[in-house]
Amino acid sequence: MTYETVSLRDYVGKTLNKLYNDRMYVLDGDLSGATRSQQFQKEHPDRFIELGISETSGVSIATGLAMEGMIPFYVNFAIFCTGSAWTQARMACYAQANLKLLATHPGMDNGPDGASHHGNEDIALMRVLPHMRILVPQSPLQLEQAVRSAIETDGPCYIRVSRDAVPVLPETEAPFGGVRLTEESGSDFAVIYEGTALMAAKQGYDLLNEAGYRGRLIQVQELKPFPDAALMALIRDVRGCVTVENHTVLGGLGGAVSEMLAACAQHPPLRRVGVPDVFTQSGPTAQVKARYGLSGRHVLEAVRPLL
Repeated sequence: MTYETVSLRDYVGKTLNKLYNDRMYVLDGDLSGATRSQQFQKEHPDRFIELGISETSGVSIATGLAMEGMIPFYVNFAIFCTGSAWTQARMACYAQANLKLLATHPGMDNGPDGASHHGNEDIALMRVLPHMRILVPQSPLQLEQAVRSAIETDGPCYIRVSRDAVPVLPETEAPFGGVRLTEESGSDFAVIYEGTALMAAKQGYDLLNEAGYRGRLIQVQELKPFPDAALMALIRDVRGCVTVENHTVLGGLGGAVSEMLAACAQHPPLRRVGVPDVFTQSGPTAQVKARYGLSGRHVLEAVRPLL
């Protein structure tokens, strides 16, 4: 299957430039070329702060700017701005500081650099923090909507942006947040995904349709606060559902959906597609994802037994 694709990280600097206001700062951890925040640096050098490989200092300084009334975006790889600086992010949430973390290279998107650079735990790390919003766009339009929503939110936000290619799908100017029904062909199954796992989710959905099954492709745009009621309304009548995430299956999207279903007296059975409880190794990104359970074929194989 071939699709027109896009890498969202290429729009990070462009989006920050487009939505710039005089309270905004962008802070970098020696990766502005990879995250594309250097595009912001070129247009607003006086509002760009290079902090080097010091994530704890970066998030601390960003929090200080937030406490002074600024809107700081700390932009880095997913594992660095959540894992490397988790204590600092936690204290920012404790203070309800207006901190924005914008992460590229989530999950296994940085395949060749291996476990040290794979962000397979970032959603789980951010989900446990009180006051933290988690937004996961899947397109340039949604990235713009997510950044605008973060700017308008007075409090900490985490935005997860794909580095790997994701399909370009038709979309409307619908408000960002909660859940979105991306495609629908019937009520046999539901494929529930977060935006950085769109490629595997879309491939799996299309394979299921080719196999004669009919279902729904559902994007969760806001992982916290989790849109329980809206998602349940979309999956209540299906025969089975599967979550698809570029992340460990523990504590991320699959965990959030499992928690939601556990509170229901009746619900469809659930399977989770994503990284098992292991550290992933290095390699070409597509091969790493396929090896550790994130592909359209894995989605097909997870759904089939439910039907």
